[in-house]
Amino acid sequence: MEFSTIGAEDNLVEAKTRLENCECLIVFGKEEIVGVITSDMLDDSKTCGQAMEMDILVDPSVEKAASWKPLFIVITVDGEPMAVSRGA
Repeated sequence: MEFSTIGAEDNLVEAKTRLENCECLIVFGKEEIVGVITSDMLDDSKTCGQAMEMDILVDPSVEKAASWKPLFIVITVDGEPMAVSRGA
């Protein structure tokens, strides 16, 4: 999936703007990935942290991904997101 990044404290107006050019947003807390937002998750929440999906795994093993069946899987290199895909 094509993606961009956004902070958990950012507002949904910014999220809507960024989602015009990609399929999803990877949401960062202070320094860690904490969730994913797609356009169908946007609602009346005030921040991205309130609207995001937290059922994600970051850099899971194949076994862990198969066992936990997250909605999204994020792959990173040196802490930077490189790919995101739908899980279960």
